[in-house]
Amino acid sequence: MEFKNETIRDFSMDTERNTLRSVLNSIKKSIPFEVPISVGGTEKFSTNRFVHKNPWSPDLVVSRVSLTTANDLEEAIQISKKYGNQWKHRSQEDRSHLFIKVAEKLVSKKDFIISVCIWETGKHITEAEIEFAEAVDFCRYYADFARDQLLPKSINLLGEDNLYYYQPKGIIGCISPWNFPMAIFTGMCAGPLVTGNIVLAKPAEETSATAYEITKCFWEAGVPKEVFHFLPGFGSEIGEAIVTHPEVSVINFTGSRDVGLSILRKASIVSPGQSMIKKLVCELGGKNAMIVDADADIDVAIQAILSSAFGFQGQKCSALSRLFVHNDCYDKLKERLIAAMDGLLIGSPLDFENRIGPVIHEESFLRLLKLQKENESFLIGKTTLVPNTGFYIPPSLYEPPIFSSMWTSEIFGPLLSMQKISSFAEGIQYANDSDYALTCGVISRNPKHILQAKLEIEAGNLYINRGITGAVVKRQPFGGGKLSGTGAKAGGPEYLHLFVEGKTYTENTMRQGFSRDTLQ
Repeated sequence: MEFKNETIRDFSMDTERNTLRSVLNSIKKSIPFEVPISVGGTEKFSTNRFVHKNPWSPDLVVSRVSLTTANDLEEAIQISKKYGNQWKHRSQEDRSHLFIKVAEKLVSKKDFIISVCIWETGKHITEAEIEFAEAVDFCRYYADFARDQLLPKSINLLGEDNLYYYQPKGIIGCISPWNFPMAIFTGMCAGPLVTGNIVLAKPAEETSATAYEITKCFWEAGVPKEVFHFLPGFGSEIGEAIVTHPEVSVINFTGSRDVGLSILRKASIVSPGQSMIKKLVCELGGKNAMIVDADADIDVAIQAILSSAFGFQGQKCSALSRLFVHNDCYDKLKERLIAAMDGLLIGSPLDFENRIGPVIHEESFLRLLKLQKENESFLIGKTTLVPNTGFYIPPSLYEPPIFSSMWTSEIFGPLLSMQKISSFAEGIQYANDSDYALTCGVISRNPKHILQAKLEIEAGNLYINRGITGAVVKRQPFGGGKLSGTGAKAGGPEYLHLFVEGKTYTENTMRQGFSRDTLQ
């Protein structure tokens, strides 16, 4: 069956809105979610727990997450070694079929999983719907790709058989972020599993309830619990233990640049008992730019800027942070953008009319407040109506000095900087002047400039005359270079190759004589 992306529901329809609203309200009775450790299918609840508060109503505890210990990890490793060969030697057709079933199981629990995600993250329903569809897409796409493309390949000559085939790398540590707990968690785990590896899943502590609901869908669809362990906890504790364990062959990480580079250093050290060179697959974020050309359609530009900079409160590695606008349209665009920002509705995601919600937790809230205060003299516009309760940061627009930290450091919040440019070439120069190379956008009606952007802009994903977030599986494989990561393009044709290694055997078939044992 040909791969098709999951359909996105239209929440302008009352029936769709009411269905999700009903589930959102009903599961409030289940809060706080009690999230266990799961080793080989055995649930463990610990008194040592992480407590996550609701982002728009901080007095409400959303989840209590049991924290994995070193002993839990070692038990998971030993179970994995015992059952790993059974999973490894299952046919690719069988494993791929299982992940089609995982996708079906996820779809059957769509509203429940989306609702848990919204309660944990404060994500808008449309953003959550799109993310959920991406999770389903990862399962289907990787299942299809593994079945169709990771097949043994033979090149035989007279008297010689040659076979090239793929085998799994072994035990994979998957350390996922809180901002996409459905899509990224699912994709990071599905890729290694469908290719026959064992996965130690370490979700972000803030969104462990969402990740656990997805994990249960994997198991219910038939993925053995002995090869997919759920190990919640802090990155500095259980995450580091996974990274440095001598039996873990690949670290699959999405998160901050500093943590990713720390993992790279630690993974490069060969521990006692380690018999492989660890591989790091990572996506580390971005400082993403958009160039608005002199002839740009301002309506298209405004829509692209708002969605890219302020969707999910700017808490996306692909979010717009640097805006470069040609002199000829700078003042007009700035005026229109400030007016549009002031009209954004901020508040609880339970009110579907709101477009902007809270940031994830108090730590982010205080960090962004500090950043706003430090750059107050450069502020030129912001959303003014902000609730008094909750971790709300108003979308804000700045004109800071071009080489200040606002232009260089990843912010991960709804703060946008803009700068005049005198030419399109200058815009490209500014856009490329970054340690990161994840996403970039161009708003232009000039074919020469569009071609120039395609050839010269340093970004893993370049978007033209649209927003720069929301990559779609298969159509827009996602990932970047420089310090944005190792270039792993999730949802693309190279991704699964990161979790397998090629093996060749050559057999001389020009036999002479016979083995006496074959006659017995």
